Amino acid sequence: MRRIGNRVSYIKKPFAGGGIVAAGLCVPACLLLLAAVGIGYYTQGNAPLYAAGMGLCSIILILASVSCGIFSFFEKEKNYLLSKVGLAADGVMALIWILVISTAL
Repeated sequence: MRRIGNRVSYIKKPFAGGGIVAAGLCVPACLLLLAAVGIGYYTQGNAPLYAAGMGLCSIILILASVSCGIFSFFEKEKNYLLSKVGLAADGVMALIWILVISTAL
């Protein structure tokens, strides 16, 4: 609730546009991450080339989502809940990719 003088405004703040995009990009990034890791597990480490393509697309979507989430904090008088959720999910997925890539080397 926002205060205006002695009164309180009960109008809800809209979500930040970049936060909606950031949270929306997390879903396909997560699906691609799970598919690529699942294919690698199913083939016992001999994943075909399309699994690497899925992984690369997942990493690119994570980077795009992080940039949209960070830039959404520059929007004034908005609700940043989706931005924070998107950035947290991107951080977890980025950590998973770092662990997967570091164990493969």
